[in-house]
Parts: sequence; structure tokens; C-alpha cells
Amino acid sequence: MKHLVSLGALAALAAVPAAWSQTPAAASEGRHGAVTLSAGFPDDPRTFAVQAGGAMRASRLGSSDCVGFITEDPTFVLTYEDAGDVFDLMISAASEADTALAVRTPGGEVLCDDDGGASGFNPGVTVESPASGRYEIWLATFSAGIGYPEAALHISELAYSDANPFARTVNADAPAGTTLSLRAGFRNDPASIEIAQGGDVRLGPLGTRCVGFGSEAPSARLTYRAGRYQLYISTESDRDGTIAVLAPDGSWHCDDDSAGNLDPGVTFSEPQSGDYLIWAGTFSQIGGQTATLHVSEIGYAGVDNSVDVAARPLHGQTRLRSGFSPNPFSADVQAGGPVDSTLALAGHTTVEGYCYGQVTRAPSFRLTWSGQDGPLYISTDSDTDTLLLVNAPDGGWWCDDDSAGNLNAGLVIDNAPAGVYDIYVGSFDTEPAPSRLFISQTGFGPEAISMRADPSLEPRFGAFTLDPASSSVPYEQELEAGGPLRAYQAGFTSTDFCVGHVSREPSLVINWAPDEATAFAVYLDAERDTTIAVQLPDGSWRCDDDGSVGLNAGLSLNGAPGLYRIYAGTYGSEPAPARLHITTGELPR
Repeated sequence: MKHLVSLGALAALAAVPAAWSQTPAAASEGRHGAVTLSAGFPDDPRTFAVQAGGAMRASRLGSSDCVGFITEDPTFVLTYEDAGDVFDLMISAASEADTALAVRTPGGEVLCDDDGGASGFNPGVTVESPASGRYEIWLATFSAGIGYPEAALHISELAYSDANPFARTVNADAPAGTTLSLRAGFRNDPASIEIAQGGDVRLGPLGTRCVGFGSEAPSARLTYRAGRYQLYISTESDRDGTIAVLAPDGSWHCDDDSAGNLDPGVTFSEPQSGDYLIWAGTFSQIGGQTATLHVSEIGYAGVDNSVDVAARPLHGQTRLRSGFSPNPFSADVQAGGPVDSTLALAGHTTVEGYCYGQVTRAPSFRLTWSGQDGPLYISTDSDTDTLLLVNAPDGGWWCDDDSAGNLNAGLVIDNAPAGVYDIYVGSFDTEPAPSRLFISQTGFGPEAISMRADPSLEPRFGAFTLDPASSSVPYEQELEAGGPLRAYQAGFTSTDFCVGHVSREPSLVINWAPDEATAFAVYLDAERDTTIAVQLPDGSWRCDDDGSVGLNAGLSLNGAPGLYRIYAGTYGSEPAPARLHITTGELPR
């Protein structure tokens, strides 16, 4: 039989949003139950055990207000009877996870909420003057891929609720999966045993650094008699692991990746004697797994990943003061080593850079500096990819990878204080590689090349006088943006965030010559990601990355008369052709 469809019916179908074609059918059942309630029902609120989450975006219900991820069928279905104008219908949820609500009313309206419930990240939806009929309720997880957390769904005519009697949590009184007894100075360090890992209980509620999923009972119980050693507890597995440890004093200690290779570990600098309850978790809810538990007094998994700044430097030391000669000072060193610096510097203060790579336990070189004012440049020159880690006199760490160019490391410490600088030359390999270390007051490398911009140099693309009262504005100039200097090291002392690569000399100098201050905009137009830095007539600096259209840089300036030294930069290291614009109009965006 042929089915004929009228043009009117086709038009009606076309008018239905595409989202509705993907939503659950109206007669679908609640995944976690259904209930029929009449207006004025007793025992308010009614509470039901459900699970949040799913793989479908809640926005597919047809409302852009709906956030999070849901199942295709409703989480729960309410049939509401004998509705009147006395009560509103108040639907809320409570969970240890960040959840959101979506409610489809009998009239087809979709009402959504994220965090408007009784407290925290709990949602709540109020249906004012509710009609009798079927209410389909979806409880979403705000984030994807976090499983199906247990939750309480509350239906009320009085108020939202944040009670969650169905929340599962760890049970410190439950028998541990395995036990281990050690005393300080134990032999065969690390002590390693196989334990159960993962589960369906969220570890997040235990503390701010607690993540992942574990079992209700502890994976292991460690009875430890403390001494003068630190205590390292970690797990190792093929999964992205997490760990939660309940110490003898009742405090929780949690971690995700501190033991390296996605393995977790916690350190007790002054461990107590007593029982340590250990939950070995997985970052995702993937069910029960196995892992190896390592207990050590040396380091995670029995590996000593510590640095000793008090140790004798491996490749020498020197004393330098301001104006030293020859400039730069240089020394031969070996880059790399057995220590993972990410683990070694965990918990230490990093002043600048990201500290990673392989280094030796003792410093590569030691500088005792008695200089005054001015910057101190420390750099490397090697055929291998080198890193620099420098422990300054105040104990803070300065780190760098490639700032000296050609995979060589370089650090600039402005107004370097007098004192001892312990210098570690690292690499991405444990095998040592020859390198040369340079210390200078002027720049990086064997030529002590300055990495600072010099506004006094002749501009690369000319100097011009512009008067907004004349026909010289708007103004355009073809130029090449970029250069060898990193903007954050170039001496642009600005409260703005200066990024990208620039030349040592200004790209352009503008003599802005109105009779009185006249605001203007300066911006770049290029196919590459550009940046800009401008020295104002009073000597201060302004910087920008993406303040104009797309990835182009632009600044709006107050326009005081005087010289404006403009540096056109690129976000990447390669120079690029660009067009510079100056206008008294608005900055294009």
C-alpha cells in the first residue's frame, strides 16, 4: 500500500526542530522508575534513588538551556494528578557529582536547570501552576565520561532538597583487601604487593585533590612504625590511576599523577606510626582492576627522584660580580641525568617556567653571585635538546627549555639578588650529553647576544609624523612582523601579558602630533597570528595578542602627543608579512 502525505503534513513535519527527531518517544519509561502523585500528596518530599548521566547531550531535548549528558529514555517519570492552583511542583536532585535537570511538562515545554537547587552543584526545576499529566525527568551529569553517579531525586510541592541517602562512600571500617606491616628502615625497599584497583565509589568527596573511583573497602591496610625517614606510597598499573590514603591522624591524602606515567603517589614528610588505609582508584569508572602498591622510604617505587642543592657541584663552581670579564663566562658540563625533575621539584616553588626533564642529583654547576642590579643571563649550547633548572638564593626555581634558540635553554633573572645559584643542565634523556654553560650580563650563548629590545635603535620600517587633523590618518604600512626575541624576555615592562616574538629594534616609530591628546588605535592585519608591543611617550609599555579581528593584535591608546615605538610581533617564531593600521576610529574586532 502506498502512503500519501499531504503538502500540509510535510510542512508540519518540516517545522519540527531536528532536535525533536532525536529525543525519546513520549511513551518511554523511566530508567529508574515512575510514580503517580496527587496534588497535596503526603510525606513531602518524595525521594527516589536514580543514576545521573548518559551519552546524549541534554540540549537535544530542544532547549539551549539544557546542559550536560543524559540517557535517551527519561531518568524518571512522574504522573501528576488533581493539579490545581495551590501548589507549585518542585523537582530537585542531590548527588556527589555536578548534575543538571531537564523536565518535559505534559504540554511539551522543556524546563532545565544546572545549579539552582538547594545547594552546591545540585539542580532544581520549579513548574509553576503545574498541569495534570506526565512529567518526564532527566538527570544529567554536567561533564561527559564520568559514569552514572548515584543520586537522589526529590519531588516536592514545598521546597528543594539536597539530601542524598543513596550516596555511596568509602568505608574505613570494612576489611582491607590486603595488609602490610613495616617499620622504619625496612629492607628490600620498596615493599611491593598486588592489590585491587578501581570500583564504583567516587573518591572526590574525600578531599580537594581526591579524584577517580575506588572500592568501598580499602585496597590495603599498611601498619607502619615510623622513624626518621619519609614515607612514599604509590601505585603502578596500566591504567590512569589515583590514590586516596587515610592517615593515622584521620587526614586524607590524595593524588592523581605525581608518581609519573599517570601513576599516583603521596608523600609523608613526617610520617606517624599507625594504620594507613589505602584506596587504589582509577581516574575513570572502568570497574575492578589490579595494580602494584609500592611502599618506600627512598622515593616513589623505590626510586630516589630528589635533588640535593647542597651537594658538591659535578662540573665546577665560580664566583662572579658585576662587570666580570670575559663576558660571557663559560664552562663545560654534561646535560641529563637519572632524576626526573618533575618528581624532584613537586611541592617546590617555581618562579618561572615549567620544570621537567632529566637531571643529576647534584648541581651541574654553582655560581656565587655578588652583582648588583641588572639582569643575569644563563644559557646552554649543545647538540642535544637541553634544559635549565636554576635554584636561586631565595630557594625558588627558574626553569627553561628552548629560549636561547636551536633547542638551547636560556633564563633571564632580572635584578638577580646576590647569593648562590645552583644550576642544573638537563635533557630529555638519562644518558649524559656534552654541553656548554654560559653566564652573562648581556645575553645568551657564546656571543652573549642580548635578548632585550632596544627602543633607541633605528626602526626597521621608518619613522613618521602623524597628525589626526591632517590627511595623514588613517595610516597604513606594509612590514614584516616577528623577530628573534621572545616578547616576555624583551624588557617590555607592562601590566599587559606580552607574548610572541619581536625584533630588537622597533618596527616603526610614530610621532603622534595632535594639538591635544587624541585617542587612536593601532592594529595589525596578517594571515598569521600576530602580537604587538608599543612604548608610549612616557616610557611605559602596552602589549596585546588577539585584541583585533581574528588572531590579529591591536591596541586602543589614549593618544598623548609624542613618540610611539611600535613592535609588530608574531606568536610563532617565524616572521610574517603584515599590514599595520593607525586610525582614530574604533579598534576593529
